[in-house]
Amino acid sequence: MNGDFFPLKQAFSEYMARFYAGLHPDTKAMQEYTSRGIARSIIWAPDRMVDAAEDMLASYRKNASGPAGANSLLPVIIVAMAKDYIPTGGDWGGRQVSHRLVSLVEGGSVYGYRQAMGDIRTQVVIIAAESATARSLAAQLALFVAEIQNRRFYCAHEWGQYQLQMPCMLENPDLFFSPVPTEQPNITLLAADITLKATFPYLDAPKAGEPNDGTANNPPGYPLLAQVDVFDHAVNVPSSSTQDGTVWSPTGY
Repeated sequence: MNGDFFPLKQAFSEYMARFYAGLHPDTKAMQEYTSRGIARSIIWAPDRMVDAAEDMLASYRKNASGPAGANSLLPVIIVAMAKDYIPTGGDWGGRQVSHRLVSLVEGGSVYGYRQAMGDIRTQVVIIAAESATARSLAAQLALFVAEIQNRRFYCAHEWGQYQLQMPCMLENPDLFFSPVPTEQPNITLLAADITLKATFPYLDAPKAGEPNDGTANNPPGYPLLAQVDVFDHAVNVPSSSTQDGTVWSPTGY
């Protein structure tokens, strides 16, 4: 159990992998970069570190995966997410969903469901030995993010036997890369901020020993407490009932 934010990190890694796969090598450094493999080309930092650019670069170079026990290969892209959590504002539709009963598949078990949407501050830092390569990576990432099909991606949240594909949208598809000051010679650092509008599902089911629907589903769902049929004179058909026994009518009665 890695927490509900792990699928977001995993999905954004896959998002960046798609970017890496489509890079155009227009400098000698880019030719090496595109052939190096993503595992040594795009890495994660523990948290947002743009204010500690020197520490970020030093930490990367001490990584034992590089030549002679140190990773000196440039360029490299470092990705980080902020430690804080900011709920999405009320001007963004569907941001928070209070508790309700839902069926995840047609005719399946019924579970409790809540939904939160948060603004996840993410940062992408490009480190290169010369500015031409740094600008090339920045330009190509900005182009990738701006393309319509790349303005959102999906995070796979697993719960019991189910996998929920939850959307994550980029708040602004326009990236602005700013130079990061560094005292190290012949190094260019460019940083851009990305806010991810991530949706997080929270589900619940009967606990051990509580009544359930008796299915083999994992987990079993809530039992149907009452089946209520009310004759709807407006359309001359029975209306439907909800799982908790309250009546829902197609005409709003």
